[in-house]
Amino acid sequence: MSDILDRYPNLRGNPAAMAMMCNVLCDKGLLDDAVALGWAAIDAAPGSTAILTDVTATLSRKVPAFHIPMLLDRSRNRAYAAAITRMVKPGMLVLEIGTGAGLLAMLCARAGAQVVTCEEHPTIAAAAARIIAHNGLSDRITLIRKRSTEMTVPEDLPRQADLVIHEIFGSNLVDEGVTAALTDARERLLKPGALSLPPRAELRCALASGLPASSPHRLADVEGFDLSAFELLARPVLSLQPRRSGQIEQRSDPVSAMRMDYDSPAPFGQMAETVVVQSRGGRIEGIVQWLALDFGNGETLENDPFAQDPGSSWGVPYTPLITPIDTRPGDTLAIRLRHRGTLLTIDVERAD
Repeated sequence: MSDILDRYPNLRGNPAAMAMMCNVLCDKGLLDDAVALGWAAIDAAPGSTAILTDVTATLSRKVPAFHIPMLLDRSRNRAYAAAITRMVKPGMLVLEIGTGAGLLAMLCARAGAQVVTCEEHPTIAAAAARIIAHNGLSDRITLIRKRSTEMTVPEDLPRQADLVIHEIFGSNLVDEGVTAALTDARERLLKPGALSLPPRAELRCALASGLPASSPHRLADVEGFDLSAFELLARPVLSLQPRRSGQIEQRSDPVSAMRMDYDSPAPFGQMAETVVVQSRGGRIEGIVQWLALDFGNGETLENDPFAQDPGSSWGVPYTPLITPIDTRPGDTLAIRLRHRGTLLTIDVERAD
């Protein structure tokens, strides 16, 4: 706190002015100072909800809302921590793609690795730098404020890394750009044969019935008007929260699809695949899907929405069918999946 107020001495003793200057510094792109001054304002007025709200509103601009639930996801954290303890060895050079708050980088550093991590979002990078320093790991972690695809050896990375750690999975597996980022890393930033953590991932898919209340396919009659043309502006895939599967009913056992092996050459798996699913009977109104990560050694992480206690921060995509399909028990349906970069598309038709 004293360092930042040494640079802005006229703000000392005035937390409201500090909060205002935090906003000004954010607008000017001076994000390290903005983060430090925001914390100084909160420290100077620990009981003030107004100061906390002001600073948080400033620093959270354009920061995706998923970060806090993700960091509080104990299942995710424990799975990564266990795999890091097993796979990361002292003296390794680890590349992390997308540091966020710096948790995975710090776990690797605690395991004895030298870590180079990157973060393109400037406010998040500034916060991560503060967190890493506060935890006494600045000597073991180098934070590069750019995308991994902009990094070079030896300017950003002293040599090609021994291992890459990543958690750039969206709920559709590919929608946060994991395929492109790891393809580039394997070509330029990793040693031949370098390991990935996690090494494998896939989607799990099941037939379902029911439409959540937030379905975009409900605009044909709104106060007597047909607004259905506006549905083209709504994402066709909805997101269910784990354990809110009461919104829908599972109509099949899950099947695995789009298996990716990130230790293999790019593109790591199929870009298109058709899987056959057997219905339990009833009307099929959509496809529900979720992530399954494989860390090796029998360690897995899955956000199954029908499990008793999934405890996951990832949403669960639900793709409504344009035309529902009525089935009897044992009927088979073909689910066709295709991904193009970060876009995953799904089609369903009868297979029998």
